[in-house]
Amino acid sequence: MSLAQAASFRKKRQLYLSLALFLILLFLIWLSLISGSKGLDFSQTYKLLNYHLQSQTFQTIIGSIRLPRTLAAIIVGALLGLSGTIMQGVLRNPLASPYTLGISQAAGFGAGVAIIVLPKFENYLFFTPFSVTICAFFSSMVCVFAILWISSKVSMVPTSIILAGVGLGSLFHSGTMFLQYFTDEMSAAATLFWTFGDLSKANFTALLTGFAFLLPALALFWVHHWKFDALSFGDESAFNKGVHVNRFRTIALIGSALCTAVAVSFFGIIGFIGLIAPHMVRIVLGANHGALLPLSALFGAVLLLGADLIARMLLYPTVLPVGILTSFIGAPLLLYLLVNLKRV
Repeated sequence: MSLAQAASFRKKRQLYLSLALFLILLFLIWLSLISGSKGLDFSQTYKLLNYHLQSQTFQTIIGSIRLPRTLAAIIVGALLGLSGTIMQGVLRNPLASPYTLGISQAAGFGAGVAIIVLPKFENYLFFTPFSVTICAFFSSMVCVFAILWISSKVSMVPTSIILAGVGLGSLFHSGTMFLQYFTDEMSAAATLFWTFGDLSKANFTALLTGFAFLLPALALFWVHHWKFDALSFGDESAFNKGVHVNRFRTIALIGSALCTAVAVSFFGIIGFIGLIAPHMVRIVLGANHGALLPLSALFGAVLLLGADLIARMLLYPTVLPVGILTSFIGAPLLLYLLVNLKRV
């Protein structure tokens, strides 16, 4: 097969995968909008397509509950999928993800501080309705800058960065357990439930913030996708191709961490999306980041929306937090990919 034929075949695969993921996403959106307290109600499809058949109650349910939850799954899944792709690209390690670098655990610690510690100071100005989100976000960023500081001491070696993330993740998780041990049962339960990951928390502020981070991050890193491809051949090769390796690695880690911090600070810890989505797309398309970055974000959206639907239907009428389900599905799937698929 000539180079031209190989390039043409690769572009066709990209087009087919993009189209398939887009159609699956539309199908899942439809299912999400017609699923409610009585399970899947296909008769509601007519109401969705005909405004005159919609009662005020139906419009309220769609606009205030189902649509925000659906959009939250798409935005958060895309943020985590993009974040995982960036981390794996700049660190040249398929196990890099928001969870393995400790960012999610740091967010859990921040949420624990807001739920357990801050209420003791509720007469002061810094206790607000957004305290959990704010503390989770800033705790995530503390973890990121700690990783970057440690990385600067070891010359930005990818393996050392991952080990630093694992160590910090363990430290923040221990801090969360320490807070839970010395608090009352209600606060401990609230902190634990936050870490499960729950898309029912979706609101206009969360959706707008997530979208405001997703689009610029995707555009920025897609423009520089060639740098990820260059890094895949090693730091020296990337430097010879004009990449300022340490600077780009720092910017990429900060950008991916911001995406993760926004997602987890609003919706809690949702594991394995950032780890699995890039793997699955890479199996089909290889390591071309020009396609890998946007399609991993799209696949992350599909994964999380599909997982949320299963979480709502699996033990109906009980609704599982989606973070529990993604961990159940993600862990064995990751092991299968690592053991059986050489191209991962």
